[in-house]
Amino acid sequence: MSSFAKMLIWLLVAATMQNLPLTTGLGLSSMLKIVRTPRGRTLFLLLLTPFTVLTTALFFPLDKAVPVTWIWLIFRPLCIVAITAVLYVAASLVLTRRFPQIYRRVRHVLPLAAFNNLVVGVALVLNYQTSMDFLSALGLAIGSAVGFSLLSAITAEGISRVDNPDTPAAFRGLPATLLYLGLLSLALMGFKPIFNLI
Repeated sequence: MSSFAKMLIWLLVAATMQNLPLTTGLGLSSMLKIVRTPRGRTLFLLLLTPFTVLTTALFFPLDKAVPVTWIWLIFRPLCIVAITAVLYVAASLVLTRRFPQIYRRVRHVLPLAAFNNLVVGVALVLNYQTSMDFLSALGLAIGSAVGFSLLSAITAEGISRVDNPDTPAAFRGLPATLLYLGLLSLALMGFKPIFNLI
């Protein structure tokens, strides 16, 4: 499977299963409410991109410096989450003290953007599945955040069409959403042969 196809699959996984411990259910309710509107998607992208880029920028040199051992492979995700937590606290403090009006507008989206699986996933992929330089890593972080936003728009559009009164009662809500996301992931898997040729 090509790297681009893997990235699309991971973006879909991140879009559907994001923030399991931080939200109710499968994490779908909060995320799907935010990305249903173009304004919500834009706000989420504007918050997600800096967290992804800064986490990658801070973790990349550390990951290059530490030798690869089984202990480091266990602690890598914890280090990434710790870096993200520090960035979240710093962003919250700066926004509450310097820009309280902006903080009031973004406070419900900020934790979802900071502790998104994409933020951790991009940093985990670096130096482990792919070997790249620092600028390429930052490019991957920015591209992943933009790809996540595009996938969120596609997901929101499909879910708005799935919410339809003709849907049988047993499939309304989360079951229809999961079926739609499964079909969308199969459609994205169809791009695999194209990217193998490149």
